[in-house]
Amino acid sequence: MRVVAAGLAALALTGLSVYAQSAEQLDPLLKILVENKVITEQQAEAVQAQYDQQKAQKKAQSQQEIQQTVRETVKSQPSGVPSALKGLHVGGTFYLSYQNGNQYSGTPGETTSYNRFALKRGYLDVTDDITPWFTGRITTDVYQNSAQDWQPRIKYLYGSFHWNGNSALSQPYVNFGQVVIPWLDWDEAVNGYRLQDEMFLERNGILNSADDGVLVGSNFGGLMPENYRKNVDGAYAGRYGSWQFGVYNGNGYHAAEKNQNKVLEARISLRPFPVAVPGLQFTVFGVNGKGNVAKVAGKNLPDWTVFDGMISYENHYFTGQAEYFSGKGNQAGSALNPDGSARKQKGYSFFANVRFPEDTKWGVIGRYDHFDPNPDGGSTLVDDVQKTSIFGVSYRFVGQNMALLDYQVKQHTAPNIPNEKRVQLTLQVKF
Repeated sequence: MRVVAAGLAALALTGLSVYAQSAEQLDPLLKILVENKVITEQQAEAVQAQYDQQKAQKKAQSQQEIQQTVRETVKSQPSGVPSALKGLHVGGTFYLSYQNGNQYSGTPGETTSYNRFALKRGYLDVTDDITPWFTGRITTDVYQNSAQDWQPRIKYLYGSFHWNGNSALSQPYVNFGQVVIPWLDWDEAVNGYRLQDEMFLERNGILNSADDGVLVGSNFGGLMPENYRKNVDGAYAGRYGSWQFGVYNGNGYHAAEKNQNKVLEARISLRPFPVAVPGLQFTVFGVNGKGNVAKVAGKNLPDWTVFDGMISYENHYFTGQAEYFSGKGNQAGSALNPDGSARKQKGYSFFANVRFPEDTKWGVIGRYDHFDPNPDGGSTLVDDVQKTSIFGVSYRFVGQNMALLDYQVKQHTAPNIPNEKRVQLTLQVKF
C-alpha cells in the first residue's frame, strides 16, 4: 500500500509540474480565461499551440524574405574591385636629396659652393590594362623651370600593343607616343642606382631617356625563372636576352623639335648562358640621326651617331657593368667642331654594387666614368677629359625604398677647371 501511495503521489506531482509549465507557457489572457472558468485548460492549450504555430511560420517566412533581399542586394553589387579600377596601376618614384659640395663657376680656376636640399626626381606613373592586349600609360615628371618653380611635365605618354608571341620572340610589344628609348630604361634596370645621378650617356649630354616616336621589342626565348626575376632582375628578363628598335623625332622629351629628321635607335642584349651564368649579358646600342638644331640654308645638319657596348653581370649579391662609348655629336646638336660638323666623342664607365648580408639590405657602390669630349683635338674650348669617381653606401629598408650616402669627385684635365666634389644623401621612395 505504501508503494501504491508513493506512486500516486509522484504522478500527482508530475501532473502539477506539467500543469505549471503549461500554465507558464500560456498567454496571460488565456490564463485569465482559464482561472475564471470561461474556457477549459485543454481549450486554452489548443489555442496557444495554434497561435505558436502561426507565429513560428510568420517568423520563418520573415527570415526567408530577409535572406532573399540580402542575396538580391549582394548580387546587384559589383564583386571585388569596381570595373573602372580593374587593370589600373598607380606608382611613383621620388629622389629626395641633401647635397653639399662645389662646382666650376665658369671663371677659370674658381668654384662656387652649395649647401641645399634638392628634389631630383618626382615621377607619378599611371597605367591601365584597357584590354589583355592594349595598355595606356602616362608618367609625369617634376622639374624646376628657369624661374626655379617646381612644375610637372610629361615623361611618358603612349599606348602599348602587346601579346604572348612565340618560343623564339616572346612578349613582343609596339609602343606609340612619347616612349622610352632603347638604352636608358634598360641600363637603369641593371644598374639600380639612378638615384645617385644619371647614367653615363645621359650624364654627358649624349641623349635622354624618352622621345616621341614608336618603339618595338621583345624577349629572345621565354622568361627567366621566377626566382631570378624576383631576387635578381625582373626587367627585360628574356631567357636569351631582349631587343628594341625605335624611330623618334630626336628632340627628347623636354625640348622642342627643331627639324624634320628622324632618328633610329636600337639595342640588342644577349644572355648566352641562361643556366650556367644567368646574370651575364652582352649588349650593344646604336643611334643614327641628326642633332636637334634648326636647318640652315646651305649647311647640313650635324650628325648624331652612337655606338655603345656593355658587358653586365647580376646576381643576388653583386652587379657589375663595363661600358664603352664612341660617337659623333649629341642629341642637342651642340657637340660641334669649329667648322660646325659633329665632334667625335668617346668614353668608358665601370660600375659595381655589392649587397650584404643575407637579406641584402646593405649595399656598397663604386663607379668610375671617363669621358673625352674631343679625342681628336682641334678645339681647346672642349679639350677637357672628365674623370668622375663615386663611392657610396646604401640601406634598403623596405622593397625598393632605400637611402644612399655617396661621395663624388669630378676631375678635369683642363688646367683652368678645378676639381668638383660633392657629398649627397638621397632617399628613394618607390611604390
